[in-house]
Amino acid sequence: MHNALNAWADKLQHATFPALPSSSEKLAQLSADDDANMWGLAQIVEKDPGLTISLLRRVNDSNNKRLRSEVTTVEHGLMMLGMSQIRSLPGAVPLIDRAGEPLGRQRAMQLIARGHHAAYQARELARLRKDFEPDEIYLVAMLHNLGETLLWLYAPAKMTQIEELTAQQQIEPEEAQYVVLGFGLDHLTLALARRWGLPDMLQESLKGESAQKPRIYGIMLATQLARKAEHGWYRAETTAVLEQIGDYLGLGFGETAARVHRFAADAAQSTACYRALPAAALLLLPSQPEAAPGWRPEPTTEEEQPPQETQQSATEDATAFCLLPQHNILQQSLLELEGGIRKGSLTLQQVLSLAMDGMHDGIGLNRVVFTLLTQERHQLRARAIAGADNDPVFKRFVIELNGAHLFTRLMEKQQSLWLNDENRVKFWPLVPKAFQRIIRTNSFFLLSVFVKDKPIGMFYADRHAASCQLDARAYHRFKQLGLLTAKALGVVAEKVD
Repeated sequence: MHNALNAWADKLQHATFPALPSSSEKLAQLSADDDANMWGLAQIVEKDPGLTISLLRRVNDSNNKRLRSEVTTVEHGLMMLGMSQIRSLPGAVPLIDRAGEPLGRQRAMQLIARGHHAAYQARELARLRKDFEPDEIYLVAMLHNLGETLLWLYAPAKMTQIEELTAQQQIEPEEAQYVVLGFGLDHLTLALARRWGLPDMLQESLKGESAQKPRIYGIMLATQLARKAEHGWYRAETTAVLEQIGDYLGLGFGETAARVHRFAADAAQSTACYRALPAAALLLLPSQPEAAPGWRPEPTTEEEQPPQETQQSATEDATAFCLLPQHNILQQSLLELEGGIRKGSLTLQQVLSLAMDGMHDGIGLNRVVFTLLTQERHQLRARAIAGADNDPVFKRFVIELNGAHLFTRLMEKQQSLWLNDENRVKFWPLVPKAFQRIIRTNSFFLLSVFVKDKPIGMFYADRHAASCQLDARAYHRFKQLGLLTAKALGVVAEKVD
């Protein structure tokens, strides 16, 4: 993944994210007035990711960068820049009407409109939670799709391939992204955000393991809502996100839906500049009855055990897509880990990156999680996640280590388990109900990780879709890579000591 990702990040690093004609014109008009207030100017710039990115990059490139705190809102950035530079901003950013091809421009405008909807929802959710700086939330959510938008403008053929693969094979977009590009679009956004010095919170929001942080989780939920609402407000998938938002806010479903619908309508009032249908327009379409989404755990009493006809349960409408194992990536991960162990040269992040790439891309496991044991030793929390780009709930992956269940037993010594048809009757009742709801499947790999005979974490992996069955070869490679990772982590621990 890293070679392909770095190659695209190199190509796009010096690309310009274009501005919207209407916002560029308004900014030029208002900034010509010496009495223009920053809040009014910020209202224009924040809705335009091209102007926002240009603003942030200018501020970050200034000579006094080390002498100031991070700029995390558009208004703060404008105040740092000063009026003379603000006036030069519109002329310095090319307009989107002159960028790319017609189809690419159309898709880019749709993504920008989606970003504004997500940002508006995220800011209002933050206000309901009495967030101390909701405008930070808006900025992060607005820029969440910048990698995807840039590719539509500068590489529309690749994005068209992803669209066609998603439609023809009925697979999730993030899986199609790995097939066509070799990485997920969130990874591209993260790589560009790092190179451009964009806010740390944006970078955090693009890492699955950051879903444990409430502010980040709200951004993820709003982003997912904006994406799902474009396919219909009354579909089961959208309803599921509304339920998650209700849990996040501590509100009932009815009140949550009413507030979110109102936020969508309010956001739509300022979307004429995007030349795209606002998501709120779909609220007028009639409701279509639809079964609630999601795989439901089977009863686990002695009378009713989980079904064993299929190796893997998944959502009823889950797409049947299996990642193709890439042996060269697996071998590269194994070789680099072995070399790093000999030389003692690897860092924790490098070890985890090699392990996750090897399991996800190399072995072809759709979802992979490495969890770390918390200091209190009461939980296993996600430290690295691959393959769950558009699943905020799965990103909050956590295993409670209270009571006698499967995971407390696995953490007694370094060992592995493949939960499958042959052992499901024995082990499935030991899987906590809360964990069943997170994973929505009943076949997976586990490997507890020990360093110096002490437990430090656990690997989890699955293929999620019912038709993509786990197999003995994948399990062998999972154990091989997991044990080598544990050894590499031991070397890292020795360096720290």
